[in-house]
Amino acid sequence: MPISQSEVERESVVELKAEREFSGQLRSEIHEMCQKTVEMLNLTWEGFRRQDIRPLEPAGKLGREIHQREKELTQRVAEKLTAVDSELCFLPMHLERVGDNIEFLVRAIKMMVQDGIPFSERAIKEINALFEKAIELVECMRDVVGTRNRVLIRHIVEEGEKYTQMADEFALFHQERLIQGLCVPKSSSVYLAILDYLKGIESHIRQMAEKLSSGSPS
Repeated sequence: MPISQSEVERESVVELKAEREFSGQLRSEIHEMCQKTVEMLNLTWEGFRRQDIRPLEPAGKLGREIHQREKELTQRVAEKLTAVDSELCFLPMHLERVGDNIEFLVRAIKMMVQDGIPFSERAIKEINALFEKAIELVECMRDVVGTRNRVLIRHIVEEGEKYTQMADEFALFHQERLIQGLCVPKSSSVYLAILDYLKGIESHIRQMAEKLSSGSPS
């Protein structure tokens, strides 16, 4: 018996509803993943500010959770690719890369604390400024995933570009300090590593914003 037009329409409505529910659930779980990233970065910054490895342990635990969640979400996206908003597909991967960079920060700060590697007051001030801004950008991304706010997306892209410029300027200032003998080589290598990892966080957050911009409402 042939399927009637009304039955086809009903099936289409049911499929569309299921796709929207799946995308909504995925968006919610990516939002949760963003929140874990914010918490991980905050703990890492606390470890740097206090020169204390204790906050780095829960940061590491969050990093493992982020890795696991990325695997789960990527698998689900692969199974229902046609049901997923296109701009969501690559967000878990970028968040995992953010988590990777925070894990590198954790290791660098742990080495800094355990080996007693000194930073100048200026270097500490520069790293704190970058941490603070990085946290702001990750928080904005968390909010964008939930709201798809185009103004916030534009803010992330514009502020991200400024962030990179600021980090590059700090690297030049640092090079001058090194030439002047105001910084020892071991401190220099750790400082530059932290700078690179913070830039890596911003890079992936900005890539996420650029992907979301193609699917965000006006």
